[in-house]
Amino acid sequence: MDLIKLSIPSAFINERAVLTWRETLFGIENELLASGAAVDLAVDKVATRDDVASALLELAGLEKGEATQALVEQLASTEPDQDAGKIQSKWLYLVLAWIFEHRENYPDPLQTVEEVYADFGHPERIADFVRYMPMNEPDLGSRELNEQRLYEKWKRYVDDEAANYLSP
Repeated sequence: MDLIKLSIPSAFINERAVLTWRETLFGIENELLASGAAVDLAVDKVATRDDVASALLELAGLEKGEATQALVEQLASTEPDQDAGKIQSKWLYLVLAWIFEHRENYPDPLQTVEEVYADFGHPERIADFVRYMPMNEPDLGSRELNEQRLYEKWKRYVDDEAANYLSP
């Protein structure tokens, strides 16, 4: 999978989802997480737990910019297996939420959605707001109005998915 490359900070993720270490590893491997985000996530977990694994403590103590993947892999290996499709779905939501919230930073946000759609294997649940997909509704008479409808569907997707990811 050749995912779109982003730099999503841990603060954004923490507001929208609880990540397992396997999910964090997916974000690192696919260059979706900001540098240092794994360290921030580890610091948050250390602060809320009494029994802390040595790898978690070591990760929490790293400086931003230091390599984190080996420690995240170690932590992920201690977790139960997760369905790869569910991990991908959570990241699809996080990526689309990030792009939607920062759409003014993209020259053509709907084109970016098209890239995400392709990168994530053309998931049917977001096809309704992929610009080149056939519309299920009538043409609204102008490109601007039709694209506004796509933005509304995108926002609805982000809002609907948000409830699914705030607990592990």
